Amino acid sequence: MALSQHAVDTVKATAPAVAPHVQEITTLFYKKMLGRHPELYQFFNKSGQRTKRQPRALADAVVAYASNIENLGVLGPAVERMATKHCALQVKPEHYGIVHDNLMEAIGETLGDAVTEDVAAGWSEAVNALAGILINHEAGLYEAAAQREGGWSGWRKFAIAERTKHNDSVSTISFKAADGYAGGFDFTPGMYLTVDAGLKDAEGDIVAPRHYTITSAPGDKVLKITVKHLKDGKASSALHSFVDGMEVSCSPPFGDFKNDSAGKDAVLLSAGIGVTPMYALHKHGGLNVKYAMHVDHERDSNPFVRHYVDTPNFEQVITSEAGRPGMDGLVKQVAAGAGGLSGKHVYVCGPTDFMMDAVRALQTAGAEQVLFENFGPR
Repeated sequence: MALSQHAVDTVKATAPAVAPHVQEITTLFYKKMLGRHPELYQFFNKSGQRTKRQPRALADAVVAYASNIENLGVLGPAVERMATKHCALQVKPEHYGIVHDNLMEAIGETLGDAVTEDVAAGWSEAVNALAGILINHEAGLYEAAAQREGGWSGWRKFAIAERTKHNDSVSTISFKAADGYAGGFDFTPGMYLTVDAGLKDAEGDIVAPRHYTITSAPGDKVLKITVKHLKDGKASSALHSFVDGMEVSCSPPFGDFKNDSAGKDAVLLSAGIGVTPMYALHKHGGLNVKYAMHVDHERDSNPFVRHYVDTPNFEQVITSEAGRPGMDGLVKQVAAGAGGLSGKHVYVCGPTDFMMDAVRALQTAGAEQVLFENFGPR
């Protein structure tokens, strides 16, 4: 649905007034929507609400949309990331109406009399237009996921077939289809599996499904994920306690963190459990890895680090031994190890703050392209 000139002009004219209040708007939006529709917690990790990461992520998206309302093409990568996450969580077209109504109400309550009938009509059209863009893109992603070998639509039951305990906190879990399917599963290395363990929290709300990088190879007859047990993590605790034969629900593999280097030299920078997608890309994704660095608190805390041990140009930074390095210094070390960053594609994964700091430092240092996997709010 093409935006009318009225909607474009309205958003342009009012964006400066909306911007200073946008996080207030998005915070109120989530309060209203989740209060009225607690079933939608299936799409939102509660920690993202407590820490305000989810409202901030939506606020950033609103500002980006309003700022580029006359040139929506530049939002293509952001649309791809949002649509991919939505598909993994099984967001459907009917959910967008709920979003529209609660967001428009939050805008009206926050900005008061500034939201005239004319302004409300313009923003309403703009919100619906973005919904249409996402719905159309998501339809294509859903269709592609269903048509792959072993593919499916919606949620599908899988049983735990085997688990490998690597250490006290990290285990690899193998899933087989509970419906009797015995063939292989096709996907692009770097994609993740979204797992719903059927949990509820102390308030009785749904615990949102979690995303885990697939560490098996495309075509294998099981889907493997590697899970770090987080002390306060409800999903990771459940998966570490489940025994063979227990079932979970999974949506099809999705993800936009994949080999996008077209034969160019790749550089990998990971921290903590963020080494998992690097392993998948390196082992199964056909990357031409020029250099890899992994940052962790303890040596051998993740089994996939061993994959790199015999790899040329691999460095490991152990913070319990060497202290926590500053990001600028770390990126200088990466650049030196990679023979410079110009013309190279850098893949980053780790804790959110680590990734965001790394992305900024790498872009400043001249990396041609920086790709990152964020399993949190988008």
